[in-house]
Amino acid sequence: MAKQRNSLLLLAGLTLLWPASAAAAGNQPQGISLTPFEQQLTIQPTDPAKTFDVILTNHTKSLQELDLTARDFGSLNDTGGILLEGSNDYSRKYGLASWLSLGTDTVVLQAGETRSLPVTVYNRSSLQPGGHYGAVVASVNSLNGQSGNRVIINQQLLSLILVDKVGGEHFDLKLAGISQNGNWLHLPNTVKLHFLNPGNVHVIPRGTVSLLSPSGSIIARGIINDDSSFVLPETYRDIFVTLTPVSRSFELPGPYHLAVNYRYDGINHYASRQFLVHYVDLKLYALIIVFVALGVWLYRRSKSKAKS
Repeated sequence: MAKQRNSLLLLAGLTLLWPASAAAAGNQPQGISLTPFEQQLTIQPTDPAKTFDVILTNHTKSLQELDLTARDFGSLNDTGGILLEGSNDYSRKYGLASWLSLGTDTVVLQAGETRSLPVTVYNRSSLQPGGHYGAVVASVNSLNGQSGNRVIINQQLLSLILVDKVGGEHFDLKLAGISQNGNWLHLPNTVKLHFLNPGNVHVIPRGTVSLLSPSGSIIARGIINDDSSFVLPETYRDIFVTLTPVSRSFELPGPYHLAVNYRYDGINHYASRQFLVHYVDLKLYALIIVFVALGVWLYRRSKSKAKS
């Protein structure tokens, strides 16, 4: 049983190795590809089912066999890693695999072949309103025992399915915390936002982070969630924001603030939070000390000349 549970643990990032390799090889895909990586569906109460296609392509020069399965998924940690789950409380509440039907559970692809496979989400009465999350997992079986040359591939691919069943959704997003890389000696240029989704449907955070000077002017700004990452229900997620300077104003001493204005896709109202940034501009103070020292020296020199 432990071996079976361990086999269900996959990071979604691992399934993206083939595009990274393709980019390094001059944008030529390698291995096997499964697209789309993410499919979002809305199911109305009157919809009997929703069907879409996943696309499998064999970029190798040999025959390849794939096993297809449906799995539930959740959040591995606050960084957004994907965890394929077996039977647990989260899967029972937000899982989708029980309502998924794949067109087939085994596919054999010739070299260079592309095939579309239907995936159906059945809207049975047992599918409760709110968010449900599953994945099509394609496991590549290299055909070592067959005649001819074969390319040995150990690859597992994911196509994530995010479903919102209308009729009882609770959308929400909270900013649970913030941290930044600034300190007393320099202003921040990277901010980490710690979001919580207390609702029952995934949400996509949006908004801006602004660095405000003591006078209230914006000296740097960043966009929240350029990658359109989602936060699953009842989970946390960290989203990093890079601050880009928008003015060359002189950094005066005093209280700086980070102003966070955030929302989620689907609403226009922003929630706002401000956080104090502790900062002392050493360059300014060093310059003041130099001027004071110069003034004292000139004063003493003038006094010395007056006495002589």
